[in-house]
Amino acid sequence: MIRVKVLPSGPEVDAEKLLDSLKKTLGEGRSIKNSKVEPIAFGLYALVVDIVAPEGEGMVDAVEKSISSAQLVAQYEVLGVSRMSSRVRTG
Repeated sequence: MIRVKVLPSGPEVDAEKLLDSLKKTLGEGRSIKNSKVEPIAFGLYALVVDIVAPEGEGMVDAVEKSISSAQLVAQYEVLGVSRMSSRVRTG
C-alpha cells in the first residue's frame, strides 16, 4: 500500500473529481482503498489516498508516474509505503 498526499490544481477542484481523475490513471492491478480530505487553508485542501498495488520492483515509481499524469493534480507527496498486513506510519 502506498499513501500519497495529493494537492489539486486549485481550490475550485472538487475532491470527488480529483479522486476520479486519480482512479482513471492508476492502471490495471492498482486501486484506491481509502481517501480523506485534509483542509489546508482558504479553501485549499489535500487529498490523502491509500493506493493498493502489487509488490514489485519499480511499483512506487510507476504509481508516482500515474499520479503525476492525472488531470487536476498540481503536486503530490508519497507519505509512506507498507505491506497490507502492517500499518502505514506517517511523521
